Amino acid sequence: MELMKVQEMNNNEINDQFYPALYKAANIASINAQSAYLLTVFVYLLLLIIAAALSVYGIQDKSAAIGAAFVIIVSIFVSFSMILKKDEDTWYRARAVAESIKTSSWRFMMRADPFSEINDIQIVKTDFRELLKSIISEHKELGHELGGDVSCKEQITDFMCEIRNMTLEKRIDFYRKKRIDEQRNWYAKKSAKNKKASRSWFIMFILCQLLAIIFVIFRVAYPNVRYWPTEIFLVCAGAILTWIQVKRFRELTSAYGIAAHEIGIIRGELEHVSTEDAFGEFVTNSESAFSREHTQWLARKNVL
Repeated sequence: MELMKVQEMNNNEINDQFYPALYKAANIASINAQSAYLLTVFVYLLLLIIAAALSVYGIQDKSAAIGAAFVIIVSIFVSFSMILKKDEDTWYRARAVAESIKTSSWRFMMRADPFSEINDIQIVKTDFRELLKSIISEHKELGHELGGDVSCKEQITDFMCEIRNMTLEKRIDFYRKKRIDEQRNWYAKKSAKNKKASRSWFIMFILCQLLAIIFVIFRVAYPNVRYWPTEIFLVCAGAILTWIQVKRFRELTSAYGIAAHEIGIIRGELEHVSTEDAFGEFVTNSESAFSREHTQWLARKNVL
């Protein structure tokens, strides 16, 4: 059964179900925390824009006053929610945990250090479980986010053992296609996507500022006109700038682009690998490079 799954992987990406349960839990926690954090920021910025609109057109009746009070109360609640929930912190930490487990899983499957023992698989499995225990111990603050039904899944899957039992040639080919190439394509696509998004949001930022300037000029030219939405576009420009900073489009474009090039260079080095020791060393170096990007992002976040 597992052999059939391995063969299917020759034409498909590796699904999360083939990784340890702790990876799945951390991955889900990271995705959920990221979504919650970005949604909270988006809602808060939207409320600021609505508040600006209310300030421009004023409060004319009781219903408008109730609406304005509601917007203010909700915006305060959302701002406190961002501070108390710490979704951004959970997002980064859970992602770092997930990527650490993923890279360790690949070292396990490829027989790389510290899982290079080939005579006794039980020793290797014990070492891998000890690694997972240490990760859990270091990140106890994520305990609540790592719970759920996924906790009942296997930590060392049959798929991981099946890949580990492949011949050297098949493992090299599998690692090239399913780890190096997929990582390279992922980084390249993400770099292009963030570059496009950065350009689009920056254009919107400039347009809002231009519209604000235009309406200021109109306000001077036509002083008898009561309502000009200048403040609305100024707040929109500020909200867009905040969103650009939160999403870090430019930083991610650069980081992902460089990572894709580095992986391309790493891929070329695999052509000269032909022994178990050389392959183990290659995988160790490769996985260190793969995990470096996530470690750096966590470190940057802690500095901010």
